[in-house]
Amino acid sequence: MKELTTRAISGILYVALLTITMFTSPLAFYCLIAVFAGLALWEFQQLIQFENIVAPLILIGLFTSAYLGLLSAYIFDLFLYAALLINTAITVLCLKNKQAHFSWVSKSGLTLFYLIGSSLFIPLLIAQSKDGAPYYLLFFYLSIWVNNSFAYLTGSQIGKTKLLPAISPKKSWEGYAGGAFATLILLYFVENNFSLYGPYWWSIALLLPALATLGDFVQSYFKRRANVKDSGTLLPGHGGFYDRMDSVIYTAPFYYLLLKII
Repeated sequence: MKELTTRAISGILYVALLTITMFTSPLAFYCLIAVFAGLALWEFQQLIQFENIVAPLILIGLFTSAYLGLLSAYIFDLFLYAALLINTAITVLCLKNKQAHFSWVSKSGLTLFYLIGSSLFIPLLIAQSKDGAPYYLLFFYLSIWVNNSFAYLTGSQIGKTKLLPAISPKKSWEGYAGGAFATLILLYFVENNFSLYGPYWWSIALLLPALATLGDFVQSYFKRRANVKDSGTLLPGHGGFYDRMDSVIYTAPFYYLLLKII
């Protein structure tokens, strides 16, 4: 009971910080995500055994440049498409459950484009606003939280058919269906009340659960390689920041691209 209470309190504080800053101060939100991403970066580097002091400096430089509007279109596109490419590549490795050897160059690419590059597109979603409010960002987070929560609840109650047992033994097709259905209902409500996505709302509703689940699988893949249960202990009851942000980090560049397309 004590662990559940601790988990609930830390989760509420985490959500409250994100929600308050995204609606009150873009600078505060950029700083908050930079701190969270920096902690997730540190945990990720521990998992892949790649300690590089340059990586956090790059993260700080990119977030600062993005907030000040200093990123050129070329650099912006480089990080977007490189993040999409690297995320797709590690997804293939994950689904095939290949224990590939990561060289120094590979670890640098993973750190720069998967962790840092993907994280960059979280605060950039603030610029995608509706009626002056960051609704695209809010419902991005809310969709992933709803999907993950209902996937867990459904899977724990009726989950029998394993989704990818070699990587994440507890995930089931029933849980995935429960999370996806809840996300579909949520975004149906969102579209009917906020008119964010137009006729493409259902495609966003179907893609986000799939991407969030893949993001979780990718993180599980790295944790299994490192033979650890959690990426860290910084968030009481939740593990580490990488544990908490895995789906959001992975999904952010894909979601950003989808918003550009629609």
